[in-house]
Amino acid sequence: MKKKITLLFISFFILASCSSDEDSSATPVAPVAPLTIKAALNGGGVDVSWSVVGGTGITYNVYRNDNPVKINATPLTEAKFKDVLTSTGSFTYTVTANSGGMESAKGVVSEKVILELPKTRTVESISTRENTKSEYTYTYDATNITKIISQTIKSTTTRLSDQTVTVYDVTAKYTYNEDLITKVTYYNVDNTVKSSYEYVYNTKRDLTSMIRKGFDGTIDYTINYAYGTDGLITETSDYPDWGTWVYTYEKGNMIKYVHSTSYVDMTNYVETSDFVYDTKNMSTKNILGFNTTLIGVNSANNEASSSVIVTEDGNVVNTRLSRSEYTYNENGYVLTKMRFHGKPTATVLNEKTVITYY
Repeated sequence: MKKKITLLFISFFILASCSSDEDSSATPVAPVAPLTIKAALNGGGVDVSWSVVGGTGITYNVYRNDNPVKINATPLTEAKFKDVLTSTGSFTYTVTANSGGMESAKGVVSEKVILELPKTRTVESISTRENTKSEYTYTYDATNITKIISQTIKSTTTRLSDQTVTVYDVTAKYTYNEDLITKVTYYNVDNTVKSSYEYVYNTKRDLTSMIRKGFDGTIDYTINYAYGTDGLITETSDYPDWGTWVYTYEKGNMIKYVHSTSYVDMTNYVETSDFVYDTKNMSTKNILGFNTTLIGVNSANNEASSSVIVTEDGNVVNTRLSRSEYTYNENGYVLTKMRFHGKPTATVLNEKTVITYY
């Protein structure tokens, strides 16, 4: 009898153990999806980030534009991802969390990210002496669409007095170091070098100098940039009569410049210009590193109006006014620009620009 009781106890223990093992191997439960997600254009791609999901061994997958195929090659262990774009357009993102071989449902969708890049730009200048029509064509890197490879520039100038036509036809090719443009080389139609510009940056990634070289590689001149407080950038050069340019930047826009120099005859020349901008996007805004190389030329938004006062030895010798009218596409990028000048109302049309996008 005692033996039977012992066997019965052992059988009950084995049964209980098996039942416990079965409970511990219950079907795993998928984790919850991230509750927030952000996406923003930055440095040649889109920075995607999201809220961390609690738990051990959590990884993530990122999906673009509700496509069922994830865009990350390997599971992500951090709550961030950079999507390097190979095309323009509109993009949204969503993220899933993974644990124990189980993937959550897709989470919330990010706000839309819009990438516009100029394809062509045509500028027609209207003058009483000569008219110029310039055409610019932009080409980008297939593996990172925001990197510019080349810019073809063709212009035809017609002198109105005798109808003499002058043609300018070059191609600018761009060299990058990561996301900074380090060199632009200009080529003639026969593929010979016309000139080049080399760009040098400091550890803060600010442009500190631009070196202009001729077709044979010799230095023609160097432009240097120094950075002060309150958005001030000072430009100097070893080029004769270059003088000093002081630019004031605010929210990415050059709102003022002062150009001062002294000529051979000792005349002190000062030109001061103030600018007003719209709130829309420059056509070149998303070209990687492009605007960094164009201090004193490009801004984040489009110039709406400007005024220039020129003095010599403290006496005002000239004033200029200009204003521009724009049309925009649905994403807030310029399609057309009409530029007017004249005193005092700036009503004479002197330039027309048309832009297309990829």
